[in-house]
Amino acid sequence: MNDLEQVKQLAAILYQQEEELKAAIPLLESTFSGIDFSGDFFPFIETDYYEEEMGAELKRGIISFEKLVHPGELAGSKLAAKGIEDGFRQQGNRQVNIDIGYMDMFKVVLASFKGRSNKIYLSDGIWADPILFFEQGEYKTFNWGFPDFKSGIYNADFKKIRSLYKQQLKALRST
Repeated sequence: MNDLEQVKQLAAILYQQEEELKAAIPLLESTFSGIDFSGDFFPFIETDYYEEEMGAELKRGIISFEKLVHPGELAGSKLAAKGIEDGFRQQGNRQVNIDIGYMDMFKVVLASFKGRSNKIYLSDGIWADPILFFEQGEYKTFNWGFPDFKSGIYNADFKKIRSLYKQQLKALRST
């Protein structure tokens, strides 16, 4: 695999209880790789979509993983993330929502179990959802974007992750 095929794996994590987040982190690291970036976790207030399942006063933040991967691994990564989520279920409800995805130099993509007109089918019931694109030094959202991503609260984190990714690609090219 050449460096142009490698992407920076990341996750948007939604949770209510700090204990679940703290318990999920080592599982994420053992499943994907060490975490090289963890951003702030912001109140998830732009929509109540997950409230019935997960409760109120949710928070969401972005993390990234050290190991670069091939983008073709996205469907398998989503299934692995679902396995972690399932381990935290209480009475059938998720306590942690892990939206696994990746970043390349041009976009951020999350995996989804829900198909829509803007998503691209991968395999095993998994869809790729392009949520942000990088243009003129900024992350921008598509019309269909999630409200919290549209707000721009994670953009500084995505820029930091992109900087880590660029350094990793540069190191690969110099070897």
